[in-house]
Amino acid sequence: MTRIPLHRRDFIRITAAASGAAAVGAVAAPSAQAGEATAAGATSPGAFLHGVASGDPLPDGVVIWTRVTPGADCGPGSRRGPSGLVFWEVAADREFRRPVRVGLARTGPERDHTVSVDVRGLRPGTTYYYRFRTLHGRSPVGRTRTAPSSRQDVAGLRFGVASCVSYGNGYFAGYRHLAQRGDLDAVIHLGDYIYEFASKAGHPGSTEVRPMQPEHECVTLADYRTRHGQYRTDPDLQAMHAAAPIIATWDDHELAGDAWAQGARDHDPATEGTWAARVAAAKQAYFEWLPVRQNVPGSTQRRLAYGKLLDLTMLDLRSFRSQQVLPTDAAGLADPSRTIAGRSQMGWLKDGLARSTAAWNLIGTSVMAAPWRLPTGQANPPTTWNADQWDGYQAEQKELFTHLQNLGKSNTVFLTGDLHSSWAGEVPAPGGGAPVAAQFVVTSVTSTPFASLYPAGYGAQIVGAILKMNPHLQWGEAEANGVGILDVTAARVQLDWYKVADRKLPDSTVAHLKSFQVDGTTKRVGPAANPV
Repeated sequence: MTRIPLHRRDFIRITAAASGAAAVGAVAAPSAQAGEATAAGATSPGAFLHGVASGDPLPDGVVIWTRVTPGADCGPGSRRGPSGLVFWEVAADREFRRPVRVGLARTGPERDHTVSVDVRGLRPGTTYYYRFRTLHGRSPVGRTRTAPSSRQDVAGLRFGVASCVSYGNGYFAGYRHLAQRGDLDAVIHLGDYIYEFASKAGHPGSTEVRPMQPEHECVTLADYRTRHGQYRTDPDLQAMHAAAPIIATWDDHELAGDAWAQGARDHDPATEGTWAARVAAAKQAYFEWLPVRQNVPGSTQRRLAYGKLLDLTMLDLRSFRSQQVLPTDAAGLADPSRTIAGRSQMGWLKDGLARSTAAWNLIGTSVMAAPWRLPTGQANPPTTWNADQWDGYQAEQKELFTHLQNLGKSNTVFLTGDLHSSWAGEVPAPGGGAPVAAQFVVTSVTSTPFASLYPAGYGAQIVGAILKMNPHLQWGEAEANGVGILDVTAARVQLDWYKVADRKLPDSTVAHLKSFQVDGTTKRVGPAANPV
C-alpha cells in the first residue's frame, strides 16, 4: 500500500488533481443486521460499509485499515471499480482537533479496495483516533493504542481474547462485549477469524441462523474476499475493531480444514485445483482484510513487546507443519522429523524465549500446547489424542517443553483457541518436576461447542473424564460460546471467561463464567475469586 504523508488541507487539492482519484471502496453483501446500512450506503460512491480496524501495535506505530466503495456493484471479490486515493488521519482526540499524522493511500481492485497503512512516528503507550475520507464519504472513527516502550515499567495490560467465529452459526455477542468494555489495550485473536465452509455445511451439530456468502465453500480469491467482506458487515464485529487494535494469527479455517504446509484434509485437488493456488488466494485475502504485519512473508509469525511486562509471540502453525497422522499411529506421533511449527519458526521461538527479559512470555498458539488426552469410550485403547494440535507432533512438543524447563523461568503462558471449549491448567515438565508453563484455552465465539459432539446432557460428564485423564488441567467447560479477558500484571496473569447466553440471538446477554490466574511468585495456576 502506497503511503503519501501530507497536511490535511492538501487533501482536497491533491485528490482532485491526482490521476485516478475517483472514490474507491468496497461493498459487502447485506447481512441480517447490517442490511439497512448497506442498502443506504451502496448508492453513494466512497461509502465505508465495512468499518475500520487497527492492529499490531508498536511503541511508535500501528496499522490502520478500512475498505471503501466505488459503487453499488463493486462488492468484495468483484474486481470492479476504479483505483484511487483515500485520505487518512490519526489524532490525539476523537474530534480530530489535534491531528498527529495524515496521508494519502492508493487502493483499487488489485487489493479488493482495502486500505492498510502502517502509521509510524506515534508516542508509546498512547491512545489515538483514526479515520479515512474520500471525496464522497467519511469512515467511522476508530480508537487504537500503541504499545509501551521497551524501557517502560508497565503496571498492567488488558486484552480481549477470541477464536473460532462462524458467521452462519450465530451472532457476535462476544465481540459486542469486547467492544463495550472500553478497557482493552488490544484484542488477541487466536484463529478461525472466518470459516471457509459452504453454507449449511458447518461443524456437526451446528444450526445455521444466517446464510454464508458465497453459499459454496471458499476456494478462489474472489470466494475468500467475499467471505471476509460478509463478516465485516456485522455491526458487533465492526464495533470490536473500532474499539481496540487486533493482534491476530490464523488457524486452519482461514485456509481450509486441518491445513498443513502442502495441503488440507478439506481440500480435494481433483475438484478444487492445486493447494498452492488455494492457499495463496486465502492468504492474500486475509492480509487484505486484516491489519496484520507480515514480518515473515506469507505468515502470521511475529513478536510484539509490551514494555518490561510482557513479550507476546504469535505463532503460525499452519504454513510450515508436516501432514497430520492418525492418533493411533504411535510411531508417527513421536516421529522427530515431523514438525508443527517448522524448524525455522521453532528456532526463532526458542531463541526469543531465551532472550526475553520481560516479566511474562505469552504465546498465542492456535492449537493447544499442553497434553490433552481424550476418552474413546472403549476399553482398548481408553484414550486418544487430537493429532491436529501439539500432541500430534510429540517430539517437537517435548523439545519446546524441555527448552522451557532448561530456561527455568516458568513465566510462560500458552493462550489457545481451536477446541470450542474452555480449559485452565498447567503444562507438565518432561520427566516430571515443576510445571514449565500455564495453559489457558478460550472457547469459540459462535462455532459449535465441543460438547455437541456427544449426546445431549453429557457435557459435564465428558469434561470430568478429560480432567481425570489430564491431571495438569484444573478446570474445563465444553458447552458455552464466549470470549476471554486477559489481565496481566507483574503479580499475576488472569483470564476471565465470559459466556454468551445464546449465540442464535443478536441481542444475547454475556455473563462471567470463570476466572483462573497464574501467580507471579509461584508460577502455579489457581482459581481467581473475581473477574478483573
